[in-house]
Amino acid sequence: MSSYYGLILVILTFVSGIVWLVDALTAGKKRKAAVAKLFEQTDEPASEALEAVSREPVYVDYAKSFFPILLFIVVLRSFLYEPFQIPSASMKPTLTEGDFILVNKYNYGLRLPVTSDKVVDIGKPQRGDVAVFRAPHPPHEDYIKRVVGLPGDTVIYTQHKELFVIPFCPADTSAADCPGKFKVQRDKVAGEKYIDRNPETGREEKTDKYVEKLGEREHEIIINPRIAESNKFPPSLERRYQVPAGHYFVMGDNRDNSFDGRYWTVSNFVPEESLVGQAVSIWMHLDFGMKNRFLRWVPTGIDIDRVGEIR
Repeated sequence: MSSYYGLILVILTFVSGIVWLVDALTAGKKRKAAVAKLFEQTDEPASEALEAVSREPVYVDYAKSFFPILLFIVVLRSFLYEPFQIPSASMKPTLTEGDFILVNKYNYGLRLPVTSDKVVDIGKPQRGDVAVFRAPHPPHEDYIKRVVGLPGDTVIYTQHKELFVIPFCPADTSAADCPGKFKVQRDKVAGEKYIDRNPETGREEKTDKYVEKLGEREHEIIINPRIAESNKFPPSLERRYQVPAGHYFVMGDNRDNSFDGRYWTVSNFVPEESLVGQAVSIWMHLDFGMKNRFLRWVPTGIDIDRVGEIR
């Protein structure tokens, strides 16, 4: 997912608005004066004459037509909701390739388009949210992951793929009143395997599916029992991530196929200013089943069963 589309929209909106405004203050006034003069000369001027003196240049006509539409789109996607397409498998089974989602832009605060500077502080991400953000590493593309660690938390991920959280405790709070370390609850879905299908190769792989509870959210995750986590670890049996103030720790629901905070090298954390919004719903899903590598972008069907709220 790329942010260039938003920049292009803002530029087009600005240019069309300027063209319309400049014309209204210059040539547009002359056209109005010419029309008024025609009516002074006769009560019913010829339609040809009226059209000749009032005709707008083509570029002005396009600017006037497109500016309100572009402005509406910019306001909608900058402050309310923005559509995204899921390009990867890192959030399976919650989100999969071909999902088109809506991202709430105001839950985490109102931000200016392009610069993303926050102008109104409305809310903060909660543990378990599915968030869209700009990655902390080049090329800083838009990523989508689940929020696991909040500012000040310590997140622990073991070689056995177990997840623990030590919630933040303010310095002026006694140790007895601090929330303790807890294991993130997950329950394996008995008798059911998740079929992880690669849309490019058609290869299918069976993985274990779990129901995990993070904060107030229950959602599904998949873990591949045939992939060992231990080879990704240093000599210790666990990885610890101390979340700095103003940052968040995120992971994909496809735990063995997600490039997330566990493996980033520039920074393991997402700064608050890089947040784009909260993914709230799937509004369309397109299947891409063409085998020809030049035609993989051609949709082969629509799956309405995937439409709905994102958990």
